Amino acid sequence: MEPNLPQGAGYAIIIGMGAFFAFLINIFTFFQNRFSKLNTNKADEFSAASRNIPFGLMVVSIVSSWTWSLTLLQSATESYNLGISGGWWYAVGGLIQVSVFSIIAAKVKSNANLVTTFPEMAYFRFGTAGHLSFLWCGLVCNAIVSSCILLGGSAVVSAATGMNVYASLLLIPLSTAIYVYFGGLRSTFISDATHTFVLLIMLIIFVFTIFASGIDDKIGSPGRMVELLSQLEPVDNNYHGSYLTFRSSGGGIFSIQSIITGFGLVNCDQAYWSRAIASNPLRTSSAYFTACICWFVIPFAMGTTLGLGARALSVYSDFPSLSSDEVTAGLAAVATAGYVLGKAGTVLIIIMVFLSVTSSFSGELIAASTLLSYDVYKKYIRKSASPEEVVTSAKYFVFFWALFSFALASAFHAGGISMGWLFNFLGVSTASGVFPIALTFTWNNLNKTGAIAGSILGMILALVAWLVMCYKYLGSITLSNLSDEWVSFTGNVCAIVLGGVLSITISLIKPANFDFNKTRNRTILSDSNGAEASKEIEGNVKNNEIEYQAKDSEESSESDLPVDDSHIDHQYLQKQFKKYIILSSVTALIISIIIPVPLSAAPYVFSKGFLTFVVAVIIIWLFVTFTFTIIWPLMESRKTLARMLLDLVGKKSYLEDNEEEEETERDS
Repeated sequence: MEPNLPQGAGYAIIIGMGAFFAFLINIFTFFQNRFSKLNTNKADEFSAASRNIPFGLMVVSIVSSWTWSLTLLQSATESYNLGISGGWWYAVGGLIQVSVFSIIAAKVKSNANLVTTFPEMAYFRFGTAGHLSFLWCGLVCNAIVSSCILLGGSAVVSAATGMNVYASLLLIPLSTAIYVYFGGLRSTFISDATHTFVLLIMLIIFVFTIFASGIDDKIGSPGRMVELLSQLEPVDNNYHGSYLTFRSSGGGIFSIQSIITGFGLVNCDQAYWSRAIASNPLRTSSAYFTACICWFVIPFAMGTTLGLGARALSVYSDFPSLSSDEVTAGLAAVATAGYVLGKAGTVLIIIMVFLSVTSSFSGELIAASTLLSYDVYKKYIRKSASPEEVVTSAKYFVFFWALFSFALASAFHAGGISMGWLFNFLGVSTASGVFPIALTFTWNNLNKTGAIAGSILGMILALVAWLVMCYKYLGSITLSNLSDEWVSFTGNVCAIVLGGVLSITISLIKPANFDFNKTRNRTILSDSNGAEASKEIEGNVKNNEIEYQAKDSEESSESDLPVDDSHIDHQYLQKQFKKYIILSSVTALIISIIIPVPLSAAPYVFSKGFLTFVVAVIIIWLFVTFTFTIIWPLMESRKTLARMLLDLVGKKSYLEDNEEEEETERDS
């Protein structure tokens, strides 16, 4: 695939847009610190956004953090390879996990209301060994996800403009780190909102161009898409060799792999825990559930539009020829965008991917820096560190992680490891932590041995199974063989199954019968008992609650500590827990069984009429997503933004009215 833009365009987009958004978000951070009670120099605000993010901003942030370069590119790749089922199964693999997190989030707010990281909870329950096990899972996940994000973004920019890959791998994380350094977690929420707005507009443009433009020589309609796909050579393992059928053995394998990978990613990625921790306790579960429904259409639309579109357009002799490596790198979507809209299309897809990369990578930066500052620096390097010192270390770790991610992604690229390869490996390396981590917050009978064995031993055994399967099935262990669908499938399934079996079985043999009162109102920021903490967990301390002072920061650094002033209603959260178990189960049943299974079982190829119906649903769904992720947050924040503006021009005091507004919002 030849670049159709000059190298300068790549540098201009990365440096220009990076500088623009860094300036914009840092200005917002300045106004926030100047005209509100919020201060990013305080630990809880920097790492947890003061735990008061409202519903709308939570929804758009979750959607944005899940819409990373892999979402846009891999969903298109799967549709290019498998047909229309590829984008659907990729979307299923993400929706189920985020909807399940709506269940876990209720227990986070109820059982660990003051923790900032998920390894922190492991420390309070299982001591140092449990803490290190979960910390390892978190850092491994953050490292692979960060590399995935950067490799996907750099591959697109390089292919479209000829820009040096290593330059983009360096400039993207550095431009993102600038505003995360100053604004902390809340800056990532603002980044998510602005980036998602632009991304959705561009995706809607592509959908209408492909399916509603009427330009038959480019596609232009669902009917023309069907005609073009019918001219292709039959695809292996699909009914009648069609790209317009759900009856695909490859699709079935990918569906399981996608679901397992998604579980490993969501449960082991501190970025998702940070958002749950930062949200309003009464809206956490509903925000996650709403976000998963809104997000689903993005990969399905990308796959159906730009992935399937690339396969249909391959009929034309002037369509770019894609090698297997380019397809694996996610360039099918780039080829389609450039072909149907020329240079304008290439610019749009680069901007889309760049925005998804910077938005999701900002979440990884704050997640990794939080793990390193709280769970490494504060816990093991400087136990006496004050909250202010923890914030300072977190800011340094933001740039450390940006440089580390650049180095790791560069090493992967030099070794021939692409975004697609890492996607296949992600579940193998993370899925063993799914059950141990989730059960730490939700099941009182999980014991220390079960948690450690499930997360660490499960990971080791999954890696062994992955390598053994590769050698026995394909005869040799090579990079290419390790990403084989059956080899990856084996590693993914072993990881999640062994992690669950080990943690649950060992815990059933000797139930812990843990009292979650021992983890409520507790934070590592003020826990200075070191190794004695494990003894506290066993019950040697009668009263585990910490007293906090809400004094001004000029009077005491204790004001940096998180304070439980949200009057958490545990009965309400228990109802939310049960409610979203039902809603998530019903949703999973519908999107993973009720809709796709009959389509997969039936000997059916999509007709022009049925594909038109599917496209109409996608378009309507995109506008619904736009409403929840863009219009809702703006309406929700209108009073706050107006008061800050009035205070800026000296006409009204935001500080005087802020407390009254928060009280009103809490009542509503």
